[in-house]
Amino acid sequence: MTVLTCASTGKSITLVGEEIANSGEAKVWRTNQNGYLAKIYHSPTPERVQKLAVMIDHPPTEPNSHLYHVSFAWPKSVLKNAQGDFVGFLMPEIKNGKELIDVYNPRRRKALKLEIDWRFLHTTALNIVSIIEALHVAGYVLGDIKPQNILVNNRALPSIIDTDSFQVKNPKNGQVYRCLVGSEGYTPPELMGKDFDIIEQTEIHDRFRLGVIIYQLLFGGNSPFQGKWTGAGEPPEPNELIRRGLWVNGSNTLITAAARTIPLEIVHPEIQQCFLKCFNDGYKNPNLRPTAREWLEALTIGNNRLTVCDKVDSHFYSRTFGHCYWCDRSTNLGVDIFPGVVKANSSAVVESTSQPQVNSNQLIGNLLQTLTGHSGSVRSVAYSPDGQTVASGSVDSTIKLWNVNTGNLLQTLTGHSNSVRSVAYSPDGQTVASGSDDKTIKLWNVKTGNLLQTFTGHSDWVRSVAYSPDGQTVASGSSDRTIKLWNVKTGRLLQTLTGHSSSVSSVAYSPDSQTVASASKDKTIKLWDVKTGNLLQTLTGHSSWVYSVSYSPDSQTVASGSKGKTIKLWNVKTGNLLQTLTGHSSSVRSVSYSPDSQTVASGSKGKTIKLWNVKTGNLLQTLTGHSSSVYSVAYSPDGQTVASGSDDKTIKIWRLK
Repeated sequence: MTVLTCASTGKSITLVGEEIANSGEAKVWRTNQNGYLAKIYHSPTPERVQKLAVMIDHPPTEPNSHLYHVSFAWPKSVLKNAQGDFVGFLMPEIKNGKELIDVYNPRRRKALKLEIDWRFLHTTALNIVSIIEALHVAGYVLGDIKPQNILVNNRALPSIIDTDSFQVKNPKNGQVYRCLVGSEGYTPPELMGKDFDIIEQTEIHDRFRLGVIIYQLLFGGNSPFQGKWTGAGEPPEPNELIRRGLWVNGSNTLITAAARTIPLEIVHPEIQQCFLKCFNDGYKNPNLRPTAREWLEALTIGNNRLTVCDKVDSHFYSRTFGHCYWCDRSTNLGVDIFPGVVKANSSAVVESTSQPQVNSNQLIGNLLQTLTGHSGSVRSVAYSPDGQTVASGSVDSTIKLWNVNTGNLLQTLTGHSNSVRSVAYSPDGQTVASGSDDKTIKLWNVKTGNLLQTFTGHSDWVRSVAYSPDGQTVASGSSDRTIKLWNVKTGRLLQTLTGHSSSVSSVAYSPDSQTVASASKDKTIKLWDVKTGNLLQTLTGHSSWVYSVSYSPDSQTVASGSKGKTIKLWNVKTGNLLQTLTGHSSSVRSVSYSPDSQTVASGSKGKTIKLWNVKTGNLLQTLTGHSSSVYSVAYSPDGQTVASGSDDKTIKIWRLK
């Protein structure tokens, strides 16, 4: 057993087990300090000590701290042996990451059974760029950028390892500690044949390496310097092609696209321009290569323009390209590098023959995202007020916050001891409320993930929570047959509303915060005066358990979904039934009004989401894709998308046009 000393804390660090990596310069070991590894050099030098000291004193800003992700295996502290001699350093362990080549190479993906689509690769590229930008801003040059030094987790979040090989400049005295290594296929032409021991590199050299990595991610693992050689003699080695500036989309015709070469046109034009600037303009003038920031902007635009194929659920393509390249490629070459489930029909399926068919003036849906990560049924979804984030509550007792555009998991909120049945955002988007089978309501800080308040008082499961539009109170509905109203700031119980004869399954505030609607297993919907606690209306007509209730944004109507397979629309003032919407084949578990009050979305135990015209009662569309019951649906604030949560443990984001 080897025991070392952490120079920064003086604590003992024990190397555990056998080494987990062994290179020409060092071995890597697990340690007794959870989450940290030790890198121990074969031949430590004073220059190593000085370089590490600069890195430890000047770490780059972590761009993904809000995601609780480690983007760089950055030196934490120098390690010394029993004699006080420097032997290596302590660094964070990167867990659950695959080498980048395993992510972008189709054969390796298949062998490892990694379910990765083109959107995932776009997002990975975008995240790599953001990390490298943070390093460049901090004054570091990576030097040896290669796939083996980049690990990617299942959230498309990369981590860069082997950071002690970076070129480091001491900001105090200008001393440069050079990157002494480079990798074939990633070294820019102006550095070919140069001695890395004496060259001070710049971020301009990294720009070339970054371009190659992004190209490999987006074009099936191929290098930009890979194609059909049309010149005389044997094809040159990759380094020679780079030295001569010969790439598959260059102006020189000595290397051209082969049958399986993926065309540049499939990516967004902004991304195309970055590649052309990197390998055409940048060959003659390296300063013209896109910076990490320019790549970030182009990839963000490109990522936002991706859409899902209506034939194969794992095919994403750029809307600027206009159609699914991956389907064309599969047909023409018999090769599908993103194999998935072929859909029997379009994602928009109108099931009721008694309703008019979908036409160009009605809603057309595309699946944008499938968010995976919960280990149990997803019972509730809610959009943030800015529409950028979705919260989900699950039987796995957690709440998760997701970036709608990228699909990235932002936060996992833990603290409930039983299933989370309901989640709701505060009007300012700073807080999420959650209701659980542990009989409590919890309020969470969205940015930090910290628990702010726990409301206790219900004697049974909390099935539903809702924030008042003025942000002052939270309503909760419980299996104990009551609705409780809570002061958000003080946590004080303001009202207990009693009158239902069975479990309360859903609560919703009116837009003016003056009324609460509640739905119950007793087959009724009740409307309550928030200030007095008085019962204003009891809406009767459902034949079975009412699972969900939603107020229209114009305050005129309430929608309710029932175990009886129907949705009913009610006039709030009179209590009159306006419409009964039929078409679901099973229980309606959730209803949600569109922001313009013109449409209602409903989620069903029959695995579908249906969209209805409120005025006519016509079925506009059926969204299919979940493999089990849909327990929750929610419209985005702009009305452009719908989120759905399912018993299949996923959240899906659907674009509506």
